[in-house]
Amino acid sequence: PPTGAPAWQPDTAYALGALASYAGRTWQCRQAHTSLVGWEPPNVPALWLAR
Repeated sequence: PPTGAPAWQPDTAYALGALASYAGRTWQCRQAHTSLVGWEPPNVPALWLAR
């Protein structure tokens, strides 16, 4: 089901508090960063919080 948040993408700048969807869940950015392949939300809990 759609989460209402845009899909997570690599090579994207995420601001603190930004929302992204990945693997059917919504994630909230915990630290501003530019995403990289391998830094998908479930792989880096320092950057993403599951909502």
